Amino acid sequence: MLIEIGTIINKYQKQNEVNNGSQILLKTKEVLNRYPAISNYGLNEAIKNGFIPVVKIGKLNYFDVKDIEKYLASNKIVVNENEKVNKKYV
Repeated sequence: MLIEIGTIINKYQKQNEVNNGSQILLKTKEVLNRYPAISNYGLNEAIKNGFIPVVKIGKLNYFDVKDIEKYLASNKIVVNENEKVNKKYV
């Protein structure tokens, strides 16, 4: 059963890469390894608050790379030297 789900996900990813050119789904651990600026807590909070959409298959969460990068880009700030910054953890 698990092998079948993995095969289905791989086929889905390959099909979408051909169709869209860049849609890639990552598991939670892959997101955390690929984007060290995001903590496990921050990722869960972003999901809970609706900032990052998730594809749920069974107990596993899958994330589109574009959605993760859009979320990170939306949290960028520009800091001037004289400006005080309130830290926001992602």
